[in-house]
Amino acid sequence: MKHLTIALFLVLITTSIRAQDEETTQIKLIFDNALTRQEAYHNLEYLCTEAPDRLVGSENSLKAIEYMKQYFNALGADSVYLQEFHTPAWKCDSSSVWIIPQSGKPVMLHTDALGPSPATPMEGIMAEVIEVKSLDEVEKLGKEVISGKIVFYNRKWNPAFIRTFEGYGDAVDQRARGPEKAAEYGAVAVIVRSVTNSTDHFPHTGNTHYSNNKIPAVAISTLDADLLSEQLQKEPKTTAKVYVDSEDIPETITYNLIAEIKGKEKPEEIIVVGGHIDSWFNTPGAHDDGAGVVMTSDVLRIFKELNINNKRTIRAVVYMDEELYQSGGKAYALMVKNNGEKHYLALEADAGAFTPRMFTINASEETVGRIAAFLPYLKPYGIDEIKAGWGGVDIGPLKELGVPLMAYGTDSQRYFDMHHSANDTFDKINLRELQLGCGCIATMIYLVDKYGVE
Repeated sequence: MKHLTIALFLVLITTSIRAQDEETTQIKLIFDNALTRQEAYHNLEYLCTEAPDRLVGSENSLKAIEYMKQYFNALGADSVYLQEFHTPAWKCDSSSVWIIPQSGKPVMLHTDALGPSPATPMEGIMAEVIEVKSLDEVEKLGKEVISGKIVFYNRKWNPAFIRTFEGYGDAVDQRARGPEKAAEYGAVAVIVRSVTNSTDHFPHTGNTHYSNNKIPAVAISTLDADLLSEQLQKEPKTTAKVYVDSEDIPETITYNLIAEIKGKEKPEEIIVVGGHIDSWFNTPGAHDDGAGVVMTSDVLRIFKELNINNKRTIRAVVYMDEELYQSGGKAYALMVKNNGEKHYLALEADAGAFTPRMFTINASEETVGRIAAFLPYLKPYGIDEIKAGWGGVDIGPLKELGVPLMAYGTDSQRYFDMHHSANDTFDKINLRELQLGCGCIATMIYLVDKYGVE
């Protein structure tokens, strides 16, 4: 009996080692393919150079969707189709801010409107500027001080945060809620210091939330924010002129793009990978989030070229309108619910194409533990952590349907230098880092599909 037990143990050990060797070989094939092919890179180049400024409702947003649709068809995906949905939209043709000192010449600042800022009158809005560092400060000053003024939010990014997404979260309330708060107290317009840890002349736009009272809102570059602050210290009664030429669009027809390769054993179970193709009106959107779109789309190419027999259906979703109203993710989740589809897991890439660092998971403790067990396979390729955490904006609505969510994470130190600005251009993409991202995401999907997350 003792000899039989030892023999069985040796068989199990040998089988386990052989399985690990086979898995290591398959994963190397995935990375060999990802690192030697450049389809994702060329797809991103097209999006950035031929269809930049892809805000929902724009001509370029539809041009980009059509390009990716043709790519999936040429790839031989089992099904490729558009999901039509209706959403409000907004467009901005131009904006400007001028400092009007009590002495000296007016100075024009580097400016981009926040979305969906209302337009100013044709002549713009000119008023005295009052500088604040927080929404609480607006409340404390009250209507007596704020009414009739242009509120200037100028709290700097805190550089002490190691993870820059935490720094962004700490500073973004000025942009996201600041205009609405200032409007409550009678402000006529808002100027916001760009939410970035860089010091340059690039303004960084983004969305802001309004309730009933909408006032024009713009972002200025960090260097210009310092300039305006210095001017107010010298001349506290300094005025500024804000101009915004924008338009609310009550409803537009747009699309999410869906492509998939059917599962061989459990086709009814769907694993989703995706990113958002829309970008702000002022940017090619290379890292945010053209890179996420092409890296997740490359999963289908890798699976097809390597003839990986996926058990479950692998679906790439190219989401529209993450930036302005987040309508694409909501529309997709509603379709899933109405169709009664079973989504096994959803992965989103929306952290740029920098060096791979981690995967974060929004799911049960057991599911997190199961996926975290894949770390030894991915560690040689740059993934240091697989842990509980953020899922994603576009896939977020799937959480209500019980779908485990996952996000691909990169080294984010440079991400917010470019985020929502004209600086987010294709030349900022490193081919090697993008290709590693393709390999990491494809490997994670391969492991989830083969071994499951239960």
